[in-house]
Amino acid sequence: MAAAHDELSAWLDAAVDPLVACDSHERIRHVNAAAERLFGWKREALIGQPVHVLFPQRLRHFAGKSLMRYLLSRRETLGGRPIRILCLRHDGVEVLVEVTVGTTGTGEDERVMFSLRRLHEVVDTVREPVEHAREHARVQPMETGAARSGENLYRLVVENAPLGIFHYDTTPIITACNEQLSIITGSPKRVLVGLHLMSLRDEKLLECVQQTLAGRDAEYDGRYRSVTGHKVTPVHIRFAPCYNDEGQVEGGIGLVEDVTERRKAEKERDESLALLATLFRTAPVGLGFLDTDMRYVRVNDLLARINDATPDEHRGRRPSEVLGHAGLLIEQMLERVLDTGVPVEAREVSTRELGMPCPPEGYLAGSLYPVYGPDGHMLGVGALVEDITERKRAEEERDRLYREAQEAIRVRDDFLSIASHELKTPLTPLSLRLAALERKLERGEHVDPATLHLARQHLLRITSLINDLLDASRIEAGRLALHREATRLDQLVEDVVQAMEAQRGNHVLRYDPPAHSIQVFADPYRLEQVINNLVDNALKYSPDGGTIDVTLEADGETALLSVKDPGIGIPEEQQKQLFDRYFRAHNVSSRSYGGLGLGLYISRDIVERHGGRIWVESEVGHGSTFHVALPILGGAPRHPPAPPSTRQPNRHVH
Repeated sequence: MAAAHDELSAWLDAAVDPLVACDSHERIRHVNAAAERLFGWKREALIGQPVHVLFPQRLRHFAGKSLMRYLLSRRETLGGRPIRILCLRHDGVEVLVEVTVGTTGTGEDERVMFSLRRLHEVVDTVREPVEHAREHARVQPMETGAARSGENLYRLVVENAPLGIFHYDTTPIITACNEQLSIITGSPKRVLVGLHLMSLRDEKLLECVQQTLAGRDAEYDGRYRSVTGHKVTPVHIRFAPCYNDEGQVEGGIGLVEDVTERRKAEKERDESLALLATLFRTAPVGLGFLDTDMRYVRVNDLLARINDATPDEHRGRRPSEVLGHAGLLIEQMLERVLDTGVPVEAREVSTRELGMPCPPEGYLAGSLYPVYGPDGHMLGVGALVEDITERKRAEEERDRLYREAQEAIRVRDDFLSIASHELKTPLTPLSLRLAALERKLERGEHVDPATLHLARQHLLRITSLINDLLDASRIEAGRLALHREATRLDQLVEDVVQAMEAQRGNHVLRYDPPAHSIQVFADPYRLEQVINNLVDNALKYSPDGGTIDVTLEADGETALLSVKDPGIGIPEEQQKQLFDRYFRAHNVSSRSYGGLGLGLYISRDIVERHGGRIWVESEVGHGSTFHVALPILGGAPRHPPAPPSTRQPNRHVH
């Protein structure tokens, strides 16, 4: 008999499921090894104990019966199907199990067997009152249909919730969870149910648990590492306490959300915002945003510098409060954008037009555009402002250079036309006279000296034109040589005037010499060239019968030569260019007045090389006066002499 008992005990111990046997007096007679592990009791300590020690106090009597008798009464109705119920471990932890009850014998020989299976689910559809009994509550064995329906609906909602849900007791050990929690954490329910939260060793999570057990809600953000694998899941958990009917905390519940995608989206958003912030801060243009009340929300440093105010001085203020009058003009444009939704693009304006106190004058290009939210609602107006001062100045410089290039092309074309005309003019009569001389010599006729003289005059004119071209070329190359010596300037002027007598025609040429001789250290040939150019121009541009006055006087350490004519005069706006190469005043006809436009250009260079100055005073229709100032020998100033103070202030000096 003992051998049979030992064999039976061995078979029971080999069973995977916990087994408990008790007698008719509800005292425990046998416990297998699996039951020992489940309840945390030693077998010897349980034998002889009443079976109700394995269940919570609130469940030891149910529906007016002991729990064991209640379970036996439900056996036939259930048809062998197990009942879910909470059991009590030796350490006080409640564990959810499935219980199947069987019995043999009668009377004193009755034996009741409990077969238990630990569960890892919260949701089931068994409609047994004991399965839903609350702490300290006496639940009646029969429930209404509406209650059952509501309970089932509640369970379905929990199980199909998109969040992981778990319940823990005050130990704190997880007593139940849904399938979604298993999916989120990567751990099976059999591992999660019964998991002691302390074993996770997450101080922040444990702090949340402690808060709930103290009756306060809590929230947790962290990373859950699976206890059965290497999966790490970013989670957000909302904790809330659970109360019994007496208002005491009996545990807590956690709602777990997998925030992997949210964290990824937040990271991408943060990276995008950081990138946008960097671009906003370092953009080479001024950027700003104003709300629908036209108040600055944000500006970057460049726009703040353009507006001459710090970013903090912009926030919450309207443009008129930051920029004064200029801000009023900006607000008018902002109102149009807000009212119509039509952007203002690339509006160019000068700082002077805006009334901004930032000399020198600058230029700004601005755009205003509506900013909409995802729902299409206008959030405000974006502003883009670019300082285009350098670009505008570059454009102005480009336009100036273009105009100068066009003018240079015009001057070149005019020069070529004039040079061609000037060279042909003496060549044609020279050719005719030489041909006539050739015929007379062939016929042995007498040659008139006047013919030779005229031919020589034409040849000299051609030579003069060629010399001017050569001198201009030497000046450009910096190779115009001077051979200076002590020279009586008064005598040199007198000689030139006398030599020009033959060319004066009907003009009156008068020379007013100084009271005393004036000496300069100069190249007499080049100074003669200057004087000759000035007198020749005076004769050329004066009407017949006009008087040309040539004067020379000493003004301190400066010799001042003046040539005055009653000619056509020179327009004011062209006097600055009069001494440029190839320039001819626009009121001068190349057909009526000869020359290549090189005489004054060459004269200016010669005078300046002697340390002097040359300038003109003129009025259209009232003639011109050309002045040359040179340092007198023995008292030559270190710097070129300034024009005498008695002259008009608007003269053009070179």
